Amino acid sequence: MTTLATLALVLAVGLSAFMQILTDPRITPRFIGKSLLALAVYAVHCVAGFVVIWLLLPKGPAAALGVTAVFLGWIGLGMLDLIRFAPRLREPPAWLTRVGVADLICLVLIVGGTASASGWI
Repeated sequence: MTTLATLALVLAVGLSAFMQILTDPRITPRFIGKSLLALAVYAVHCVAGFVVIWLLLPKGPAAALGVTAVFLGWIGLGMLDLIRFAPRLREPPAWLTRVGVADLICLVLIVGGTASASGWI
């Protein structure tokens, strides 16, 4: 029953977003095109990170935590770029639009995870 409820919730949110796209005058075909391009670049970013992690980092239970940290850091950097460069209807907080603490946290996750997965620490 929870699967059906989850599916109904996802469909309701999707329908709500679609209705906003149809009725909001700020959402133009150019806005939609730029948004889809930004999402495509983010998808390529995620796949490239996964492939690099799969090919270069060690595998196995001992490396699992480090590899997870690397992947979360990589996804986080991609999300920050998506926040900074994708078109939007509202401005995000200023601390997300500048290179700063959020980027540093993602980089620390990547470096620390790599060191952990490789057995350096």
